[in-house]
Amino acid sequence: MAVRTRVHLVLVHGLFSSAKVWTAFHTLLTTDPELADWVSVHLFEYDSPLVRLRPDRRVAETDDVADLLGTFLETELAEAERIVLVTHSQGGLVVQRFLARKLWVGEGRELSRIKHFTMFACPNTGSGFFLTVRSWLKIWNNPQEKQLRPFDRAVTEAQRTVLSAVVHGRAYGDQECPIPVRAYGGSADEIVPPVVARGVFPKGGVVTADHFSIVQPADRSAAPYQAVRAALREAAQAPAEGPPDGDADGGGLRAPRSAAEAAGRPSLPPPAAGELDLAPFPPPPYGTLEEGKLKGQERLSLVASLLSEQARQQVHVITGLGGSGKTRLALEVADRAQRAGRRVWWVSMPELSLRMRMIARDLGAPSITVDRAWLLGTAMDLVWTLLNGCPDPWVLIFVNADDPERLGPRDGQVADGTGWLRRPQNANGTVLVTSRVRRQQTWGEGAALHDVGPLGEDDGASMLLERTGGLGGTNEQARRLSRQLGGLPLALRHAADVIKAVNDSHISLDSDIRDFETFGRAVAARVDSAPGRAGPDLGELLGRESVEKVCGIAMDLLSSQGRAEAASLLKVFACLSVAPVPYRCLLGDSPLSQSPLFPGITPARTHAALAGLEEFGLVDFYEREGVAERDLAHVLTLHPVVHGMLREDPGVRDRPADYYGLAVRMVLRATLDRNPDHPAHWPLWAALAPHALEVSRACLLGELKLSDRTVRTEALELARLTARYLIATGLLGPAYDLVLPMVDRCASFGFDIDDREVLGLRHEQGRIHLDREELSEAEEVLSRVVLARTRILGEKNADTLASRHKLARAINEQQGREAEAEEMLRSIVEAENEVRGREHYDTLVVRHTLARTMRALGRHAEAEAEAWQILDISRRNHWPPSTPEILRVRETLTHALLDQGRASEAEQVIREALRDAAQPPDSNMVMRFRYTFVLVLLGIVGRTSEAVNELTALVRDLTRVVAPEHPLLVQARALLQKLLRELPG
Repeated sequence: MAVRTRVHLVLVHGLFSSAKVWTAFHTLLTTDPELADWVSVHLFEYDSPLVRLRPDRRVAETDDVADLLGTFLETELAEAERIVLVTHSQGGLVVQRFLARKLWVGEGRELSRIKHFTMFACPNTGSGFFLTVRSWLKIWNNPQEKQLRPFDRAVTEAQRTVLSAVVHGRAYGDQECPIPVRAYGGSADEIVPPVVARGVFPKGGVVTADHFSIVQPADRSAAPYQAVRAALREAAQAPAEGPPDGDADGGGLRAPRSAAEAAGRPSLPPPAAGELDLAPFPPPPYGTLEEGKLKGQERLSLVASLLSEQARQQVHVITGLGGSGKTRLALEVADRAQRAGRRVWWVSMPELSLRMRMIARDLGAPSITVDRAWLLGTAMDLVWTLLNGCPDPWVLIFVNADDPERLGPRDGQVADGTGWLRRPQNANGTVLVTSRVRRQQTWGEGAALHDVGPLGEDDGASMLLERTGGLGGTNEQARRLSRQLGGLPLALRHAADVIKAVNDSHISLDSDIRDFETFGRAVAARVDSAPGRAGPDLGELLGRESVEKVCGIAMDLLSSQGRAEAASLLKVFACLSVAPVPYRCLLGDSPLSQSPLFPGITPARTHAALAGLEEFGLVDFYEREGVAERDLAHVLTLHPVVHGMLREDPGVRDRPADYYGLAVRMVLRATLDRNPDHPAHWPLWAALAPHALEVSRACLLGELKLSDRTVRTEALELARLTARYLIATGLLGPAYDLVLPMVDRCASFGFDIDDREVLGLRHEQGRIHLDREELSEAEEVLSRVVLARTRILGEKNADTLASRHKLARAINEQQGREAEAEEMLRSIVEAENEVRGREHYDTLVVRHTLARTMRALGRHAEAEAEAWQILDISRRNHWPPSTPEILRVRETLTHALLDQGRASEAEQVIREALRDAAQPPDSNMVMRFRYTFVLVLLGIVGRTSEAVNELTALVRDLTRVVAPEHPLLVQARALLQKLLRELPG
């Protein structure tokens, strides 16, 4: 084959590997007579040791390696016109991240030299193999390995960009560059199974090889070698350069322009900071698998049964006593399912709405669709439409559903099968639930219930012996203790951890507990069970009694070690939710030292208390995967039984203001200066919201009857801030469920409906109605709030002004009431100028509402002038052009210019808004901007055909992502039909 231009092949190795992995490939390539005259082979090597012995040299993260690759291509291959990238294992993630980062900053044209990208054994959905590696290599803290954890955020972000702008790219531009991509897996690869290696990439295949032999071809007839040679031939025949920067008339070959590029907007903007909808779904807490193997043949058989083909297309409810190991069994199912290539979603009940929203996004639902579904209350139907249409095998797991009705519809029963819990219509799907509720009637006749009983004495003894490392005594002694604790895994685990901690401690303890025998005597001495009640036939109360005895022994031993703070700290954690607790956020600069529960507490004593809780097995510590912020990644959990038991502790019941008050203050301190409306702070709020909801409800709506009014006031403030976060992220249902009962029942916890603390919640109630487009309800609520706040706080108070603005918006959006709204808005702007200042963000938000009102009243020139002034102030204050409110101001300006017949000027404004929009391309804002762009084109003579093409593309995209009755789709479709009727011919 005659080739004029050389092709440069770059080989990128994988994790904990080196360029040596390419030795066989390199030898075959460089001695291949067909390639010798036109192929140059380059080995890109980066540092990736398994463990570093020198802490002053950190292991490079994947983004760093991606940047190194970019530097390599820019320097070593500066003159190359054709480049082929071939990768092994994590090398594929490096290249994906490199491509995505280039596209995010508008450097897509620089990628036009890359003519082909082939991946071998790349963990495109994360590699489960590395989850087990951590169980035997405790010191491993390699940041590159974290990229291999399932659905890691960075991997997901890059993968979405590569799929949309590279694999499916149609145009050569700043943020789009079509490159052929192939993904291959090895049929015998148990590290990265073929289904994982193929991932979401449509082209590639499976070859006969394992994880390592896939890049070690024996000869040139091997399938991997043939795949690379084919890629080189394809690259040799491709155009040497990408498209020119000019028009198609400039003489160069140009790919067809996409609707996005024609509109002057980026096809794929970089992910917005803190954008929850772009975050990958968090994996199950696999770190807790390090606690040991699943015990019990019946349990192992149940796991195998739940993973079988026969178990699919069903709802399976794993029932049993608290502490019987239901969650551990479900985690075993999740781990094995993920290793087999199934998609797994693990849903903790305190985070139900947020997690289901993330599932919708994970299954590809566009932002505009998700937002609308959560707004209209059709979220359950949306998620199940997506699940039933998912082509991949999947498992959905609801954990600790002890209040089953939360999984049902708002106006029905969970057994109806019309809520979050439904029987899959998809043959690929399986649903698991763990719950203490064993009634078939509750779950519905179609649900399969699997009761998990206590462990037999042999399995219980095995668990005790393994967890103590053989320090507790003989097999027979372990069997006796297992019988005494009823074979309850939670009690056995705590007992083993106490015995091990005592034996590992060099401190003299005022206790004779040393082994199974002495521990059994301590248990018997606490509360003697009725004759015949001990043993495997446990009841709920007896099971809880066993756990309570063991935990009591552990806390007594901690006190005898001089770590008395540990028990109090554990009880404070129990005042929070059963969701994972980001303890570093709560304990860092926390109000512990001001609490009477912790006199003289120091950071060192706090650390010792935490260490004691872990040593004695009272809490589990693990690191959440895919969480970038370290303080949010490190969490602890309490078992639900321990959590409930400690809430009933006499000390907590006698001093609720001290315990619950401290929990409230810890969450408030952690969120101090973290505006819940700001996307950058949403990851923190997402982690703390379950705890804020739980502790505020407990203080105000529970049975505590707190006498301390300060704690109740702080709980109200925490509830208000949490409601703001929920509203900002579109979780209007949970926000309403939080706010309404507190407003309605405020008298029960000592507050009047017009007290300023309750007015804050009523303001949020009005916002919820406004966001739901319930304008009459919003006006009614906000009118009363404004009256009360004006009377109590004054007309020019900042809170009063905020409520007045929301009220003006509710009025302005009702047809025919714009003049009324304008008068209100002008007075609010005047007051904001005085209170907050002319250039304060809140002042400009009100001015924008005023500009929109002016335009609605037909005063287009005034609206234009107001919008320009807002934009000038935003530039002077260096606000990012992607700020949502600033983007909306530019949309208003576009309409004001268009209303005055200045369509050419309007085109420039809306093009810039589309270019700067940081929202996802399928978001409501971007879709709306595209419709505005169509209106602008229609205002320019000779551009009607272009407008029709843009509108046709918009209608097609909207039809794909929203329901037929969506207002924007109805509007766009009607306009398109009108234009098509009016077009000649």
